[in-house]
Amino acid sequence: MSCRVHDLPVIPPTINADLHPQGDLQLILEMAKLLEKRLDPERTIIAILRLLSQLRGLNSSRVSVPDRSGIYLKVRYSYGLERDHLKAGGYTVPLNQGVTGHVMRTGTTGLVTDIQTEPLYLTRITAWDDRYIGPIAFLAVPILEEGRPIAVLAAQKDSAHGGRFDDDLTLLRIAAATIGQVMRIEQFVSQRTAQLVTENQQLWQSVQQNALAHGVIGESAALLEALKQAGQVARSEAPVMLLGESGTGKEKFARMIHQQSERRERPFICINCAAIPATLLESELFGHEKGSFTGADAAQKGKIEAAAGGTLFLDEIGDMPLELQAKLLRVLQERQVQRVGSSRLIPVDFRVLTATNVNLRKLVNERLFRLDLFYRLSVVPIYLPPLRERNGDIKILVLHFLNELNHRYERNVVLEKGVLRRLESFDWPGNIRQLQNVMERAVVMVDGTAVTITQIERILCDESTVHLHGRGMQVNDTYADQAANHNLDLGPRRYLKVQPTQSQAILEALRGSGGNQSAAARRLGMTTRQLRYRMEKLGIEAA
Repeated sequence: MSCRVHDLPVIPPTINADLHPQGDLQLILEMAKLLEKRLDPERTIIAILRLLSQLRGLNSSRVSVPDRSGIYLKVRYSYGLERDHLKAGGYTVPLNQGVTGHVMRTGTTGLVTDIQTEPLYLTRITAWDDRYIGPIAFLAVPILEEGRPIAVLAAQKDSAHGGRFDDDLTLLRIAAATIGQVMRIEQFVSQRTAQLVTENQQLWQSVQQNALAHGVIGESAALLEALKQAGQVARSEAPVMLLGESGTGKEKFARMIHQQSERRERPFICINCAAIPATLLESELFGHEKGSFTGADAAQKGKIEAAAGGTLFLDEIGDMPLELQAKLLRVLQERQVQRVGSSRLIPVDFRVLTATNVNLRKLVNERLFRLDLFYRLSVVPIYLPPLRERNGDIKILVLHFLNELNHRYERNVVLEKGVLRRLESFDWPGNIRQLQNVMERAVVMVDGTAVTITQIERILCDESTVHLHGRGMQVNDTYADQAANHNLDLGPRRYLKVQPTQSQAILEALRGSGGNQSAAARRLGMTTRQLRYRMEKLGIEAA
């Protein structure tokens, strides 16, 4: 029997009237069901090839695609072919040879009714086994995209099992159209993923460049996430609350947000609510008129007025007295400020950023911080990770500080082997500020030109005697959870009165800190004002 390659015209994948109605319709329905499932291109295409084999006898099926050179066709998906055989040499075929190459070049359909007698057929990817009784037929159809071949779907069939090849080719065309759709989706997802990866890399590069420009150094995932959030909110007018331990760089972040905002050309005004006595804080914030109090020899603008058009950064907002919290809330609501000793309201336009290293939720629940002000200020909370959570950043910061200090002090100090590893193993309760101080002390006090492991151990041993009680406040609960959901106890609460039983703990904290109230407050996990309030209520005199 003469065997030849049939170049059949490419026709749309429609169901032929001569198809076996039930079996072929079941095959088509099963292929359609595959597309309803979660798309996994490789598994979906191989499942289609399996259906062709099990329901139609189209065995050893494969999808061949051009390689990057465009010279060869490479089998990407297959069912019923031995992988070892594919790798042995049948994995690729020249595009200018064989039936598959002919179908790919011309976009026509290829049919060989007996591959053993057809010179054009290449036997590189042929499965020979006992399943085949009569001559082996080979069928191939192009997988098209806008009329252009992008791949070839091919299969083998035992001619002795009968059946019309026209019916087989029609089913293969339907399968090819389905596989083509899956391949196009796969390509789109791949391209989109690559685009997103590129955009993400560009975003992180931009984030890091902006951070470096403002003195924020590091490349850990925790820091980059905080930088990303800061960049996202910078151009908005939303109030931002920076949460984190002391020394994590909250002021640097606030300045960076201001510099990336539309207010960058206007003032950035910073005030530390914990550094100014309560009696002076009101005047500092709101300003005063001449003669409004003793020493007020002239009218003076407050920090809020000074920030007009720009940004007001309130550091350690948790230390602001309750009476000033109410006044600040009114300014934020009405956008007007009233100086001390004046009845005149002055319009103000500013953006407010705040920072705290205490648990404001706890203060709210204790009636020491206003709930309405908390919600007004904490529209966008950003958690700044402590140094111990910034994997890899300690090395970067150490080398940065070393280079900076060498330049400042005109030295050429290096680190002895093992020093960097020891610095990375330290817990750094004081975070970046503490690390910077340690590095400066080491460079200034170095004997010779190298910081030795002995010297750094001595410095770190001295640092270990400082206990920051804030570290005992369970950082994740204090900051990360607060940033995540702001869960507050909003049910009916009574004012938490000072209990006499607190006297002993306060006295021990004062003794342990040598009478230093700020240090004692940190030991107790409260602000200095909270400690003084309790001391006054309990009749404890300052040393």
